[in-house]
Amino acid sequence: MSSMKKKGNPLEKKIPVNPKYKDVKPVVDTGASVSKFMRDIEEKQLNYRYRPDEIFKRMKITTFVQLLIQVADITAQDEDDTENIPPSMVKTHESGEAPSRPDTAVADDELQMIHQDSPNSSSTVAEEGDGIAMDTARSTLSSVIQGVGEIDIEQQSGSSPKVIQSIDTCPYLLLDVREEDEFSRCHLIRALSYPSAMLSRSVNYETKEMLSFKNQRGKIIILYDEDERIAHKCATTLVQRGYDNLFLLSGGLKVAYKTFPEGLMTGTVPSSISPLKKGQIANSATKTKFSEDDMTLLRTKHDDVLIASHSGRKSTASSRVGSVSQMSGRTSASGTNSKPVFKP
Repeated sequence: MSSMKKKGNPLEKKIPVNPKYKDVKPVVDTGASVSKFMRDIEEKQLNYRYRPDEIFKRMKITTFVQLLIQVADITAQDEDDTENIPPSMVKTHESGEAPSRPDTAVADDELQMIHQDSPNSSSTVAEEGDGIAMDTARSTLSSVIQGVGEIDIEQQSGSSPKVIQSIDTCPYLLLDVREEDEFSRCHLIRALSYPSAMLSRSVNYETKEMLSFKNQRGKIIILYDEDERIAHKCATTLVQRGYDNLFLLSGGLKVAYKTFPEGLMTGTVPSSISPLKKGQIANSATKTKFSEDDMTLLRTKHDDVLIASHSGRKSTASSRVGSVSQMSGRTSASGTNSKPVFKP
């Protein structure tokens, strides 16, 4: 008996994980569960590096894509308005001065300036959309810059039309704080390279773009890296040096690629995030602007993320209501059975 080896409990044997199906998720949503809750916590601990002493603001990747979509919509609207300008307004005088505008246009500009200076002004903030009409369910550009973030698609919109101010330049400055060779291989579209070694300089550590965006009204600066290992320190240093409109893109390229794998990046994703497949060729990052196809992909994926988060909140609420009703039913049943039978 002593020579016989003790066999382990077969129920405690771990099932080997097939790497081929590691990322496959169930199709049916069974509602809130402990496994989902623990999986979300593990994912946050793996992809985000929150610290209690952070002095900078954070921006989620969904909020950043929401900002990109808003900028694209405003740019397209401005282009349409420019094309619809009458020829009489485009012509200049012989003296070379700008053409005169009607009095109504000047009055509108003055009213707009008054609304801008008013603390209770809401002319630059549009109401959120209702239902699944995702084109009107995104918050406005000014609300994103002011830190409102994502919106709730359950909120109903008012009857007042959407009023959005036109912008002349891009309202955000996106800085990649990785090394230049990593930036040349892959980065977010419209990002500029700003290696973290620049902050070690005593002078001339700021670029001209940073100086033009520093603490400017209606403009923000966004930092990111691959997985928040470098950007956290850079954001802290810049805030200590007087940058008040600075944000850290939570999760960096890792979460950006996981949430929006198409339309947001240029070049080949680092192997630490997604290894190259067989026969895949690494491409250098050369794209500097978003194309119409990129914006279409981002809009579609952003709508899917909003719908998924909405259904998740709805299923969680329904599960809570169901558990409360079950508990109340059990309580009432136990209370009924515990009552003594009345005998005359």
